[in-house]
Amino acid sequence: MTATHMFDPDGEIVARVREAVGRRTRLVMTLDLHANVSDRMVTPCDLLVGYRTNPHVDMIERGEEAAFGLRRMFAGLADPATALVRLPLTPASVNLLTNAGPYGELIDYGQKRQAEHSGGILNVSLFGGFVFSDTPKNGLAAVVTARSDRALAQAFANEMAERAWAMRRRFRKTLMPIAEAVAYANVHGRAPVIYSDSGDNPGGGGSGRTTELLAALHAAGAQGVLYGSFFDAALADEAHRLGKGGRFSARFNRDRGRAPWEQWDLPFEAEAEVVGLSNGRFVGRLGLFQGRSINLGPSAALRIGGLTVVVISARNQTADPMFFEMFGIDIAKATTVVVKSRGHFRAGFRPWFPPEQVREVDTAGLTSPVLERLPFAGLSRPSYPLDEDASWTPKT
Repeated sequence: MTATHMFDPDGEIVARVREAVGRRTRLVMTLDLHANVSDRMVTPCDLLVGYRTNPHVDMIERGEEAAFGLRRMFAGLADPATALVRLPLTPASVNLLTNAGPYGELIDYGQKRQAEHSGGILNVSLFGGFVFSDTPKNGLAAVVTARSDRALAQAFANEMAERAWAMRRRFRKTLMPIAEAVAYANVHGRAPVIYSDSGDNPGGGGSGRTTELLAALHAAGAQGVLYGSFFDAALADEAHRLGKGGRFSARFNRDRGRAPWEQWDLPFEAEAEVVGLSNGRFVGRLGLFQGRSINLGPSAALRIGGLTVVVISARNQTADPMFFEMFGIDIAKATTVVVKSRGHFRAGFRPWFPPEQVREVDTAGLTSPVLERLPFAGLSRPSYPLDEDASWTPKT
């Protein structure tokens, strides 16, 4: 986390907890693998456990791992020593998937090496970080906890970091240009695809209101497209007042919002028919939201030409099929699905769209993976991939 008045509120919380409970009390912390990790977070903790999956589906397992580590301490089987090595490597989140690619390979390598040192290593966590936080504690970080040997933890963390640094150029990804995405949407007879509106991920700070891709698909006459989900409470309310079957001129972003989003939240207007209404309440079915109660507020499905657009009243990323299914929409009948989500949609929509049918579209917005477009101010520089001349040597 970060805050307006400090870069490291996590470290502040951990330090205060340690001060309150004293040195003899055991302190364990679990973290999302997108965490930006500081020395102040690590030093007061006996054990720090990070997620291993992105999309995140292993939270329960990591909680169990943390609890098991705590039991080992209580039993006198561990007096942990932890090492942190943070690299000047700040990849965008689209490069931090764990089912394949460099990040997944690194996590797998860490788990294999831990198994080989099961007598000495308690935990290996590799944090990809969240570059949009723009803080000095950004950077891919290896956090290794030994049962008692600090030198072993440090050597292991260095090994992980060296391996990650050697493959740093693989932490780049070429996105699909909008023009290509629109043209592909109009190709007949192809396998269905799902597009990530990567510049506007509400789960990472995006507004959920950018219209760039929506307007381009509509202008090109794309057919059979599901688009979700657009955050516009005023538009959803108007659809509910008109009722199902109502026809009107749908005005997206009649209220432009506030900085920094307003530069991308451009107005878009098109003739629409209300084809579905919902109170926006459901229990997630797959992936990140599975089993969780979600409340999107009054929501509507609008047919705009060949597009069916889901409009919601509470900003959220479209990471679960229920965003469409709450209207009775059959995802399997769509040839193109567009989601405002960076990566968690991959788990939620996997039954219809395996990895080879996923495309990440180069759209503008606050969460654009093209980091060179963003005005970083707090990030330590040089940092790869922003700076090709970034360098690193192992910590001793």
